[in-house]
Amino acid sequence: MNKLSISRDGYTLNILDDRKGNDIPLMIVGSAVYYPKLFVSDVYDDLSIVYVDHRGFSVSTDANASFELRDIVEDIEAIRIELGINSMHLLGHSGHGFMAMAYAQKYPEHVETLVLSNLAPMNTQERQNQSIQYFEMTATEERKQAFYKAWEIFQEQLKSNPTDRFSLMNIAMQAHSFYDYNYDGAYLWDDVINNMPALDHLWGEAFAVYDTAGFVAEYSKPILLLLSEYDYLVSPTNLWKDIVFDNDNVSFGQFSQSGHNPMLEEPVKYRKFLNLL
Repeated sequence: MNKLSISRDGYTLNILDDRKGNDIPLMIVGSAVYYPKLFVSDVYDDLSIVYVDHRGFSVSTDANASFELRDIVEDIEAIRIELGINSMHLLGHSGHGFMAMAYAQKYPEHVETLVLSNLAPMNTQERQNQSIQYFEMTATEERKQAFYKAWEIFQEQLKSNPTDRFSLMNIAMQAHSFYDYNYDGAYLWDDVINNMPALDHLWGEAFAVYDTAGFVAEYSKPILLLLSEYDYLVSPTNLWKDIVFDNDNVSFGQFSQSGHNPMLEEPVKYRKFLNLL
């Protein structure tokens, strides 16, 4: 793997380039630190993958540097140009799916297939509350108790370490995000920088107003939508029903024994879906 970085508005954006031969690469937008830990299974060894950071996981040397969604789009484009990639498959997992959609919306000529993995079509507070309600209504009592305990720990950790709130919150939400709710995925967040102003803006504001339904209706290139039955973070999966219904551009895959991270929990099945690219 080739490790490199580019500087954009004072942000250092890391890139992990694992391209092989002349295959069309799969660019995974989000983090060059976090995502290689999810795609760790050897079933992915034959894939040409490029992992890239975004501004929410970097801190700029410029105190006035922007972190709008449009900036993320132009960062992805700058990385594409830097690496000399003309055509790519683009994967956005969780909230990073909004970044992937925004890029594909502006630069569709460079995207062969858009992979949207484990995200809800909207990130409004209303939808987040709906997901929490779904968890409370459908999760087992043991799973809920594991979450309540982890959330109490999170509240205490936050008092002394507010700058890592995004990572700590995701660790606390593991009963929402893993099929095996006792799985300890805290290591996934090791060395991941939390730029909280950027993360709060992107997840709390930019993603909340992104028009996913409008994008899917107008986008003419292939979309692969991957969702998991036990992914309580973005549940329920039927939020997508009216958006993708009767849309010939959208292929769909679902995981019955995964939470938020099926590429880690069901890697063989996840790899088979990527064969559609």
